Amino acid sequence: MNRSKFAACAVACALLLAGCATPGTDAARFKVFDATQLTLDRYTVVTRVWTQSWRSVLWVPEYGTADDAIKALTSKAAGAGADGVINLHCLNDVESWGSGYICYGLAIKLK
Repeated sequence: MNRSKFAACAVACALLLAGCATPGTDAARFKVFDATQLTLDRYTVVTRVWTQSWRSVLWVPEYGTADDAIKALTSKAAGAGADGVINLHCLNDVESWGSGYICYGLAIKLK
């Protein structure tokens, strides 16, 4: 993937993140942090979503849209007891061997 496609995907993911949480739900308390928003001493890593296991070498879940991939990742992180996600990355793998969007990130617990 060339740099312009990667940059476009990153911008699209950032725009999608802005609309993920809806007021009045548990998702409203769950936050996706930019890597520059928190220092390392302000959180502990709960799990590395989709990459913690050796199984990620063979398979990671793929989704039809980046929004669906982000929602699944944040749901998985919330289920692990995290307060938020940091270092969220999404890749569009449609043009190579995959069939959709793959996202990964760190589920964190704020101190």
